[in-house]
Amino acid sequence: MFSPRRPPAPSPIQFVDRRSGKLVTEVVLGEAFVRYIYERALGRALRRAVLTRPAFSKLYGHYQSSPLSRKAIEDTVRKLTIPMDEYEVPPGGFRHFNEFFTRRLRPGARPIDPDPRRIVSPADGRTFVYTDVHGDTLLPAKGRSLSLRALLGSDEAARPFRDGVVMIVRLCPADYHRFHFPCSGEAGSHQTLSGPLESVNPWALARGRPILDTNQRDLTFLESPVFGRVAYLEIGAMCVGSIVHTFRPGAVQAGDEKGMFQFGGSTVILVFEPGRIQVDEDLVANTRKGLETFLRMGEGIATAAS
Repeated sequence: MFSPRRPPAPSPIQFVDRRSGKLVTEVVLGEAFVRYIYERALGRALRRAVLTRPAFSKLYGHYQSSPLSRKAIEDTVRKLTIPMDEYEVPPGGFRHFNEFFTRRLRPGARPIDPDPRRIVSPADGRTFVYTDVHGDTLLPAKGRSLSLRALLGSDEAARPFRDGVVMIVRLCPADYHRFHFPCSGEAGSHQTLSGPLESVNPWALARGRPILDTNQRDLTFLESPVFGRVAYLEIGAMCVGSIVHTFRPGAVQAGDEKGMFQFGGSTVILVFEPGRIQVDEDLVANTRKGLETFLRMGEGIATAAS
């Protein structure tokens, strides 16, 4: 009897935990589903027709904000070994999954590097740092090239960042899902760049599809007296109910909250002008090996170049 050939099992997703220095294998929530919609013909058709549309993610987000979703919290904490002692839990527990997903940290859980000449990590997440952008194009060791013009929406927006530095911080369902400012400065209003909502799971990215620079994303420019102009993007993803901004345009401090992702893992991207920062060598070395580094919000990751 004919049996369709199954795609080979993917290699484990591994990253370096900066705090411990250890190589960690990632626990992927919904691994079988992600593989199905990117590797099987029926799954790919379903993804294109329904799953990547913003309306689907909004609908899914509404479910995650209903009391029916509460029952999944305990199992998710167990499967992903989330350290709940780091977070504030309301009396009586979380009302629904989205309240759990956007949980706040306990005071002091993420100290902010106090040095004003240091860039701090904007989120908890697995990070690649590229210091060798060639003109408008980022050429990672693995995966598809990234166009700054496409990412930022226009040649005009991308021009100051040619030959600059790009940091990609990938958040997973296990992570703290609020994001923060990486330095002090003046923040402008955010703008939304429309697009589909593909998964940002590494297996989806490895398929070579244009995702980070075509997905729906929000863009904010931050003007810093120390670091110059910084482009700050939040990348939408499949099943992300919404990107919620909690900041007000104007003066901000390093570590101030900027917003949060409702249900679904997603990505923060920072783009710096050339010659402005010196990235910590461990992050650069891990990226060149094709390894993400797990960072915690607030820890120093780069220094002003002059």
